[in-house]
Amino acid sequence: MIPWVLYIIAILGAIVCLMQKDLLKMAVLTSVSGFAVAAIYQVLLAPDVALTQAVVGAAIIPTLVAIAVLKTREEPISKDEGDL
Repeated sequence: MIPWVLYIIAILGAIVCLMQKDLLKMAVLTSVSGFAVAAIYQVLLAPDVALTQAVVGAAIIPTLVAIAVLKTREEPISKDEGDL
């Protein structure tokens, strides 16, 4: 029964992630989905793959996406800077 719950969490996490308009929320949901997939690998007795998935899919990729989003956010232009 536990694998089915993890399958549902991973699938729903990915679907909800795709429907997000806020990119930071998308990064968090990618992490949730990545942890669910890592747990699936652990249940399927593949601890090496589970560890790799947890590190890469649930930690590194969402962190890089969040950093990229924060660095590329558009700052509002004040009236002083807009006039030449």
